[in-house]
Amino acid sequence: MVTSSCFLFSMVVVVLIQFIRTSETNITTDQSALLAFRVHIINLDPQHILATNWSSATPVCNWAGVTCIRRHNKVAALNLSYMGLVGTIPPDIGNVSFLTFLDISNNSFSGNLPKEMAHLPRLKDLYLDYNEFGGGLPTDLSLGENQFTGAIPQSLGHLGLLEVLDLAGNNFVSHSSTLELSFLTSLTSCRKLRALALDDNRLNGFLPVSIGNLSTSLKMLSLGRNEIMGTIPPEICNLSSLLVLSLPGNNLTGYIPTTIARLQKLQGLNLTDNQIGGPIPTEVCHLPNFDRLFLTRNQFSGPVPACLGNVSSLRNLNLSGNKLSSSIPESLGNLNDLLKFDVSSNSLGGDFPSGLGSLRVAVVIDLSINQFSGNISATIGVLQNLVYLSLAHNTLQGNIPETFQSLISLEALDLSHNNLSGVIPKSLEALSHLRYFNVSFNKLNGEIPSGGPFENFTSQSFASNEALCGLTQFGVSQCHSDYQLRTSERIIIISDLSTISFTVPGMGVLFVLIRRRKSKRVPTEKDLQSLVHQRITYHEIFEATNGFVESNLIGSGSFGSVYKGVMCDGMVVAIKVFKLHPEKAFRSFETECEVLRNIRHRNLTKVITSCSNLDFRALVMEYMLNGSLEDLLYSHDDYLGIKKRLDIMIDVACALDYLHHEYGLGGLVSTSSDVYSYGIMLMETFTRTKPADEIFAGGMTLRLWVRESLPDEITKVVDMDLLRQGEELLTKDVQCLIAIMELALECTKESADERVFTRLCSSPISRVSTSALVKVNVHKCIDATIIAHCSIRRDN
Repeated sequence: MVTSSCFLFSMVVVVLIQFIRTSETNITTDQSALLAFRVHIINLDPQHILATNWSSATPVCNWAGVTCIRRHNKVAALNLSYMGLVGTIPPDIGNVSFLTFLDISNNSFSGNLPKEMAHLPRLKDLYLDYNEFGGGLPTDLSLGENQFTGAIPQSLGHLGLLEVLDLAGNNFVSHSSTLELSFLTSLTSCRKLRALALDDNRLNGFLPVSIGNLSTSLKMLSLGRNEIMGTIPPEICNLSSLLVLSLPGNNLTGYIPTTIARLQKLQGLNLTDNQIGGPIPTEVCHLPNFDRLFLTRNQFSGPVPACLGNVSSLRNLNLSGNKLSSSIPESLGNLNDLLKFDVSSNSLGGDFPSGLGSLRVAVVIDLSINQFSGNISATIGVLQNLVYLSLAHNTLQGNIPETFQSLISLEALDLSHNNLSGVIPKSLEALSHLRYFNVSFNKLNGEIPSGGPFENFTSQSFASNEALCGLTQFGVSQCHSDYQLRTSERIIIISDLSTISFTVPGMGVLFVLIRRRKSKRVPTEKDLQSLVHQRITYHEIFEATNGFVESNLIGSGSFGSVYKGVMCDGMVVAIKVFKLHPEKAFRSFETECEVLRNIRHRNLTKVITSCSNLDFRALVMEYMLNGSLEDLLYSHDDYLGIKKRLDIMIDVACALDYLHHEYGLGGLVSTSSDVYSYGIMLMETFTRTKPADEIFAGGMTLRLWVRESLPDEITKVVDMDLLRQGEELLTKDVQCLIAIMELALECTKESADERVFTRLCSSPISRVSTSALVKVNVHKCIDATIIAHCSIRRDN
């Protein structure tokens, strides 16, 4: 079965085959074996590389995908992945005796695997995932995402050096008279096993007690979406190295064993879609590294444990679809790093939990289909990272708080099926990202706002209220007072990763882009699931960028390039393709993507999805229509004045401040490196000179050039365009530029400990008076004082 997902190592199967073969063969034998392989390929690659390159007239070591050991003149590696090949694997492959690496993943090979593959004594890395192999499984191989059938053989336990076993996405069944998954017992002999994935099969049996005897090196145990019955054995606590325990989509019953407290390294527990009941055990509160708990759609009852508020590492808490009762403990307000909180579809009640206002980094909050009452707390308005908020199907009363206007990242707001009264605040027109809005089945009255995101809402958003009025598209009567349609657009600055070393490790560089945000369509209920990350394949990216053609190149830097792409559904995106430096190629790309996916800030572009495999890594992001800061800065047709350039750099600082206080405190971003890069960018923005300009030679640098110009020769380094706007710069403009350059020098000091830190957004910029034109010291931090010095007033 061919899928459309790109995973980093998750579907890679590394099999260490324990066969010894003493016979040696020459390069002619290798050539004959590979030519036989080519004959068994029914449909050669679309580029006809094999058809023209794989011939006896060309040395085999020069063939596409072939790597030789020159010392022995033998084929050592064969990589034909992602070539669109159709065919079978011939027995001749067993004659390539020096083969250590074989990758034919992501093609359309089918048929059985020849037993002769077991005759490859040096084979260590085997990648056959995402093909169409069928038949029985050889006892000395393990493969995922194919169409293997039958029982998983007990003989897998003979692979004593096996480290990763991935048989997910096949049609394996459990054949055992005791109804136990007995093959798990055989795997207890694999003492080096680190990961075991058997998801998406038909293993209808019980988990054996012997599961606790699996390798103590096991870090991931994933058995989701099978037909596993019975309870979770308490002996599972013996897997002391376990980081992830994933058992969703089964028929498990009973309780969560209290012995789970002994899994001190456990980071994630997923029991979604089972029939497990009883109270949520307080033992889960004693796991020091616990960051995600998924108990969705089970039979759990009783209260939400108050001790969960002590698990400071929690990032994702989903208890929806159970029978939980009582109120939400105030202690959950202590979870300062919680990103997603979902307790929907329970029987929770009491007053609206005011402690939610403490979840400052939350992206998703869902309290829908419960019994909460009282007024919505105004404190929720401080959650500026919130993307999705649902309070639907409760008995909430009172008004919609005006503080909702501060939820600047909000994309979906559902307040339907409550007892809310009063008017819909007109200030909600400022929520420029809002795509879904539902206040139906309440007691609201007055005029429905029509500006901003409300331009795209329909009558479904406002049905069954008492006395709403407004535009006919809302399905309500017209208001008696005159109303003029208002629309609002604002230019925002977003940062992508492209030109200077910046933020998340390995992610690379800052790229400032400008666009006007405007929604193009109204989402359906199904669109609410769009927050869930879905992967994309290399081929989809290749097609979207027209083969990474240069005309689609937006920008490039030391860490990669950004391309414009058009997806198959017409969506225009920006695609960042990373360079894979050898020393950085195996960084925790998935962790970094998770961080970026959860970032929500008005000045940061949203990451939509990612693609990652051994040879390719990319991020797919929102596309900004109006180009980049670099385009504007070096254009002969556009002019950026001092105020506009400073506005842009303030927005960049706001984005950095956000990253440093969500993620910087946890070590996920390098604040000192970012500040240095920010300082260099300040210099380039106001001098219109690149750090790599040819004028910098013989030890001269951009920083040294700027430093030597201060304070009396500042006009010799600043952009000449700034000097041409009038006969000469005003004194206050010169002082402003001096302050900016002094700040840039402070940001780029050689000692990281002496660099200033970005705290611009914490200052009351909007209150800065234009009369505050006093000389200030900008050597402590990036704050509102530089704005005052430059006579600038910020209205957003």
